[in-house]
Amino acid sequence: MEHIEVVLVIFLSSTFFISTPCAEKFRHEIIGGDEAEPHSRPYMTYLKIDDFFCGGSLITPGWVLSAAHCYGDIVVILGAHDVTQPEETQQILGVESYHLHPEYDYETSLPFNDVLLLKLSSRAEINEYVETIPLPTSTSDLPKDTPCSVAGWGLIDQTHATNKLFETNVTITSRRLCRRYYPGLSDGMICAGSHNRITDSSQGDSGGPLVCNGALEGIVSFGYHHPPGVYARVGKYLEWIKQTISQYDTIDI
Repeated sequence: MEHIEVVLVIFLSSTFFISTPCAEKFRHEIIGGDEAEPHSRPYMTYLKIDDFFCGGSLITPGWVLSAAHCYGDIVVILGAHDVTQPEETQQILGVESYHLHPEYDYETSLPFNDVLLLKLSSRAEINEYVETIPLPTSTSDLPKDTPCSVAGWGLIDQTHATNKLFETNVTITSRRLCRRYYPGLSDGMICAGSHNRITDSSQGDSGGPLVCNGALEGIVSFGYHHPPGVYARVGKYLEWIKQTISQYDTIDI
């Protein structure tokens, strides 16, 4: 599977955008991380989209949560570690319907409400390789310095891509500090990174999960060529997520 540089640039460029109608602006990758233990993050979802890819998170057997700027003709791959190999653990599913947040705005300098729900064409088979991740229980901001992690299949440095899942640890950055980098930051965004070493998410990881205390607290969204990165804050969108799933699939509520 050929890897094309896609979605958000946190580290490699101060320009953000890519090449599809809604995903034309952002890039991301794991910088300073390590290869994840195979299938240790069974909620991780690989989204093959036209000629690029994104990450996502399985939040119910029938629904994946990702970034709105990853919108395109998506094939969903669950249970993967090396996405170039036909692993027996993989489940390859189509998308029945796409649900962009109604206030998603990709024409401004920042991608506000960068949230996308995918209703799968069939429900995932839950097993040791494919599991759901819990949503947060609170709509409140996480305290600064909360330890979190991110994972994805994007570039792992300025020139090297990976076909295997990589992961790295980050901590929540205060909203006040993050606004120094992103003055337009909204309450639907949360920032995380590390100022002690170059570690963050970047190219190829857009739409992937920011996991804190075992819950899906953020969706990889955008950033500059230095930490912190910016994530859509899942707690802000809990009501919309639950309402959308309830409207289209009562089985998963």
